[in-house]
Amino acid sequence: HLYNLPRRSHVAGTPGDYYDAFYVLNTLSSLPGFEAHIESPEVMLTYPASRPHLVAPAIEYVAKLSEDVVRGDETSDTPWRNHTFNAYSPSGNVTAKVVYANYGRPQDFDVLSTMGISVKNKIVIMRYGECFRGLKVMNAESRGAAASIIYSDPAQDGYSRKDKKGGGVYPNGPWRPPSGVQRGSVQFNTRCAGDPWRLYATSTSNATVEDICGGYGTKDLIPSRPVLPISYQDAAPLLSRLGGPSAPNGADFQGGLEFAYTVGPSAFDVRLVTDNRFVPGKIPNIIATMQGSDDSSDEDYDEDGSTGPIILGNHRDAWVFGAVDPNSGTAALLEVGRCLSVLYTKGWRPRRSIILASWSGEEYGLLGSTAYAEMHEHDILKHAVAYLNVDMAVSGNKKLEASATHSLDRLFFDVASIVPAPDDPERTLIDRWGGGDMKTLGSGSDYTAFLDRYGIASLDMSYVGDYGVYHSAYDSFHWMVTEADPEFLCHQAMARLWLVMTVRLASRPILPFYMTGQASMLLKQVDELSDAAAAVGVDLTPLKVA
Repeated sequence: HLYNLPRRSHVAGTPGDYYDAFYVLNTLSSLPGFEAHIESPEVMLTYPASRPHLVAPAIEYVAKLSEDVVRGDETSDTPWRNHTFNAYSPSGNVTAKVVYANYGRPQDFDVLSTMGISVKNKIVIMRYGECFRGLKVMNAESRGAAASIIYSDPAQDGYSRKDKKGGGVYPNGPWRPPSGVQRGSVQFNTRCAGDPWRLYATSTSNATVEDICGGYGTKDLIPSRPVLPISYQDAAPLLSRLGGPSAPNGADFQGGLEFAYTVGPSAFDVRLVTDNRFVPGKIPNIIATMQGSDDSSDEDYDEDGSTGPIILGNHRDAWVFGAVDPNSGTAALLEVGRCLSVLYTKGWRPRRSIILASWSGEEYGLLGSTAYAEMHEHDILKHAVAYLNVDMAVSGNKKLEASATHSLDRLFFDVASIVPAPDDPERTLIDRWGGGDMKTLGSGSDYTAFLDRYGIASLDMSYVGDYGVYHSAYDSFHWMVTEADPEFLCHQAMARLWLVMTVRLASRPILPFYMTGQASMLLKQVDELSDAAAAVGVDLTPLKVA
C-alpha cells in the first residue's frame, strides 16, 4: 500500500486524490465483514493558478521558488515542485520593505514593538516552528502587515548546526535540503476548523458559517493578504541583507543560517506576487463499517451509552506525495482493516461497530473529517465511544509518541506494553515511549472535530524520528525506505498497536476507560490555569468544584 499510494501527487480534490480514494475504497470493500462507501462533501479548495514571484531588484534578488530534482527519487521531478503555495492565501501583488519576526508569535511581535519597529505595511518574514502557520499569518495581519513570507529555517528541520541534530540533508540524510519548501494551509483554524465556506451545509440548509462557527464568518477564517512559503535557500539572501538591529539577547531570534540575524526593516523593496484560484469542489471521504453485535436502537443507546461505534481515522490527501504524511497512516489503517477482517472470517464479531475512515481535505484545514462530523452529529457521532487517529504512522525510527483524552491513557500504555518494539523483539513499544505523561490533545489533525466539538474520547499517535521533508515534494516512498523505515518494522508496530487498542475498545463488555486519570489531569490543568485566570479576574472555583 505504501508503495502504491504515493506514486502520484494527491492534493485534496485533484484526480490523484480520487485515484487513491478509490484504491482505498476497493481495498476495504474487498475485506469480508466490512461495508464501504464514499461520501463527497462540497467544500472550497484553493490551488495555484500560476507560479508566484518574489524579487528585490535593488539587490539583484530573484527567488527560485522551486524544489530541486533529487537523484534517486524518481517522483521528485514533478510539476508540483514548482508550485510553492499556502492554501487559502489570496492572490496579491505587494511591494514593501521586509521585517523579520522570528516565529511570528505574539511575543515576537512584542519584541519588535519594544525595539520601535513596526510591521505595518511591511512584508513580514517568519520562520516555521513553535506555532501553527495560520497563527503566524493572523498575528502578522492583526498588526498591519501587507504580506507574509514563511520559510523553513535549518534550525527546525535542515542541517541545523545550531541545534546539533546531526545527519545530512536529503538525499544524504533525513533533513530538509536547501530548496525544500513546506506547503500548508494558512486558514485560521484555531477559530473554527473545517471548510471556511461550509458549502456542504450552507447549500442544503438555512445554516450560515456564522451559525456553525460561533459567530466567525468566512472572512474571519482566512487571510486577507498574500502569503508565500519559501525555502531557506531563498530566504538566506533576504535575511542576510535585511540590516537593522539584532533582537535583544534572550529573544531567541537567531536561526540556523550562517550569519547573524537582524530584524530590519530592509533598505530595499521586495515585490511579492501570488496567483491562487478558489474552486468549489467535492472531496472523497471513504467510510468502511464492520457492524457490531450489540448495535442498539436510539432508545437503548440512551440507557447504555457503551454500545456506540469505535472510529479509526487517517487522512489520505497530501501536499504532493505524502509517504509519511499521511500515507504511512493510510497503509497502517488498511492493514488494521485486513487483520480485523481475518478475525471476522474466523468467527469473531465486535461488540461495538468499528468504522474505518479515510479522510480527504485534512491538509486544507481538516475539511473532510469536520464535514463528516457535522453531517453525522445526530446519528453516528451521537453515540460514538472513541476516535483513534493516526495521521503520520511513521516519520522516523526513534520513539513512540501519543496525545490523548486521558481516559484512554491506561489502554494505550497497557497495549504498548505488549506490542514488540520494531528494533528489538525482546522489548516492547513502551520501552520506546518518549517518557513522561501522556500529552494532552489540542488541535492539528482529524481528531479535532470529534474531541473539541463533540467531546468524544480521542487519541493520536505516531512513531517519530528525524523528519525534515514535511509538506515538501521529498516526502516520498524513496525517503521512507532510505531514511526512516526500510523494512517497515515501525509500520508493523504501529498497525499492531492500533489494532489491539481497537479490538479491546470494540470487544470489552465494560469500556477500558480510566476516568480517574482523566479527572486527575483535569484538576492538574485547572491548577495550571489558575495564575493566568486570576490575572484577568476569572474565578476558577466553580470549575474546580465540578
